[in-house]
Amino acid sequence: MNISVEVTGNLLEYLNLKVESGIYKSRSEVVRQAIRLLIQMDLEQQLKEKGIDPKNLDKLRDEVSEEVLGKKYKKLT
Repeated sequence: MNISVEVTGNLLEYLNLKVESGIYKSRSEVVRQAIRLLIQMDLEQQLKEKGIDPKNLDKLRDEVSEEVLGKKYKKLT
C-alpha cells in the first residue's frame, strides 16, 4: 500500500541529506526506518509501563524459553 506524506522545510532537507550520504537509497527508505524506530520506541515504552526493562528482554526470553523447554522435555521422559 502506498501513502503520500507532505514534508517541507528542515524535514525534507534532512531526508535529502540522508539519501545523499549514501546511507539510504531513497527518502521513502528513510521514512520507513523512522517508522520502525517509532514502533520500537512505543514497544519499549509499553514494556516499561509493565515493569519490564527492555534491556533485559533477551535475558527474560531465555529464562522463559528454558522453562518452557524444561516442561516440554520433562513430560517426554
